[in-house]
Amino acid sequence: MLDREEAERRAAEFLAERSRTWGPSSDVRIIPEYCFTDQGWFVAPYDHVEYLDHGREDMQLGGNLPVRVELSTGSCRFLTWAEAHDFLERGLL
Repeated sequence: MLDREEAERRAAEFLAERSRTWGPSSDVRIIPEYCFTDQGWFVAPYDHVEYLDHGREDMQLGGNLPVRVELSTGSCRFLTWAEAHDFLERGLL
């Protein structure tokens, strides 16, 4: 079972790898204060660095699905829309 620190590290590595192909939107970072665990998952929202560090609202991402880390295995993927809606309905995202 991964602890929060290891899960966040894996989420960040997964995001860095996946975002390399996104062009101008590729400078993204996990938002640690918005991360949470639920049902054996670590969920890691992220946004563009220019928005996070400098408040540039024109760089804020929309429609990006958080990274999901399976705490028992360490496997990572992006949330599905159904999972995101479930978290939204429960006030977690």
